Amino acid sequence: MDLSRHQFDVKGKTAEEIVYDLAVKTLLTDWCYPNPKLPNGKELCDLLVVFDQVAIIWQIKDLRLNSHGQYRRSEVAKNLRQLSGARRHIFDLRTPLELENPRRSRERFDPTSVKEVYLISALLGEGEPIFSMVEFIRDYTAHVFDREFIQIVLEELDTIGDFTNYLRAKEALIANDQDLLIVGGEQELLAFYLLNNRSFEELKDATSVVIDEGSWQHFQDDPRYKAKKAEDEISYGWDDIINRAHEGSTQYEIVARELARPSRFQRRLLSKVFFDAQSMAHEDHKHNIFRRVMPSEGTTYCFVFVDEGASRQFRREMLHTTCFVARGKYQNNKKVLGIATEKHFAPMCSYDFCFVDAPGWTGKDEANMERIQTKTGILVDPAISRIHEDEYPGTEQ
Repeated sequence: MDLSRHQFDVKGKTAEEIVYDLAVKTLLTDWCYPNPKLPNGKELCDLLVVFDQVAIIWQIKDLRLNSHGQYRRSEVAKNLRQLSGARRHIFDLRTPLELENPRRSRERFDPTSVKEVYLISALLGEGEPIFSMVEFIRDYTAHVFDREFIQIVLEELDTIGDFTNYLRAKEALIANDQDLLIVGGEQELLAFYLLNNRSFEELKDATSVVIDEGSWQHFQDDPRYKAKKAEDEISYGWDDIINRAHEGSTQYEIVARELARPSRFQRRLLSKVFFDAQSMAHEDHKHNIFRRVMPSEGTTYCFVFVDEGASRQFRREMLHTTCFVARGKYQNNKKVLGIATEKHFAPMCSYDFCFVDAPGWTGKDEANMERIQTKTGILVDPAISRIHEDEYPGTEQ
């Protein structure tokens, strides 16, 4: 199984290169701001990630071990102070901050929009034999990642939601004030988290916890894990669509954010539904439009495939109309996200996007929907199929 396309290799890279790779491979360019500057021109931190109500502040250092096989405590402490200082500038002092990245234009950052803040001290030198996975600075928790764990965690939790969910769960575990001993690196803790439904809930009542070395390797060797990674391959097609969002929508940032919200497992399911529908559309020579609508938890997804001879304007109108009808058809979901593309496979394709966020649905909306359905037949009598997908597919032992 070749996962090289998705792997994150930090070996031999400088801190600046690691920041760049983080932006483009793991947390995605749109919400990553490498080396943001204060108004006086000084660097705030190595990387600031802002997605919805979450901010992640990264400070990255290449450190060497001293003659005792340890990092110099002064250098570790300096990294923590820089993290704390960045947090203070952003959220306590409200220092004016303008952010930009290769995808987004310069914009003023609004700290009041952020409800969760995470600090990460990334120490990329040689690994210490005894390593603290958290440090505390001015009452704040700082996650400490070494070189090996950065590579592991960013390959395994490679969506913004999966990654922040782990940070949140880890901080809750640390807050329990238990005696926690991990023999090996933090990957052993990550293995427990993944093996227990992405949770540390089973540890909440324990007074002392010991996690042995080898848990991560055992997890990777499990046939179900290998089956999961194979099944996840199709999900990276959804990532490709996210990276095309800026081409096909005036709602670009909102659309891209909604596309990026699903977890890796959810992206797998969405990708399977999308590409299955596209295959059916390709084989359909009877209709000039093919639709697939997928209600999910909180959001309804609409996939529309239109003959190449139709204009982009027509395709956008069909997409918006389908999304409007879907909002009324599945009223438990207040959000609708639509993707439209060509009906037949081709070496090059284009995308249009639509996002509807409508908390309310009025009698007038209902009447408009019924009028549209009478005229177009959209979702009047849709064929319904049910899908079951296991994150870790069962395999014969």
